[in-house]
Amino acid sequence: MSPRVGPSGPLSREKIVTAAIEVADELGLDAMTMKRVADRLGAGVMSLYRHIADKEQLIEAMVDQITGEYDYPTQTGLDWRAAMHVLARQDWTAFLDHPWMLTATATVTPPFGTASLTAMEWALTALEELELAPHTAARAIMTINNYVQGSARVFLGGTQGEAGDDPGSNWQHRLADIDLSAFPRLHHLITQPLPAGERDPFADGLDIILDGIAADHP
Repeated sequence: MSPRVGPSGPLSREKIVTAAIEVADELGLDAMTMKRVADRLGAGVMSLYRHIADKEQLIEAMVDQITGEYDYPTQTGLDWRAAMHVLARQDWTAFLDHPWMLTATATVTPPFGTASLTAMEWALTALEELELAPHTAARAIMTINNYVQGSARVFLGGTQGEAGDDPGSNWQHRLADIDLSAFPRLHHLITQPLPAGERDPFADGLDIILDGIAADHP
């Protein structure tokens, strides 16, 4: 029997994962079914199962492939804070480029692939400077991940305005026509001028988290 499967040529795990990512990018993770992936490849559904056990394994492979595409730089010359900013910005970019990753990373279960394990090792290595207990370092990384995911969900949900908008400007816009006389602190907040100069609200929010980590582990 010919090894060719439809117009895409010989079927492989790599081709299946790439096609699944394309479907998820276009239609979302819920719409990424084995049938749609097979149709994209011009193959039969059952032929996919020779390479991928089930949809959960496919999602794991998709997450790992995307993670590998956002490779982390060498840590030479990076202190732990700079490394955590790199970690957060890499994840932020991945979520905006592939919004389905927000759902996938919340539901995918171990074992992770090589790229995911490499990213975790990179982050843990960066925090060795603080001499944290292993579980404390893991909690710090998880807190940063949760912050990035939450920020990405808000942005992708269309409730934050443009990327990089200061939360203060968004509050001012959303509350401008509301009577806040019974809420003096909110009224004071939205009537204050925003800080001058260019700001990166995403980085500012991350620094608040990093300040907490540094304060507990000087």
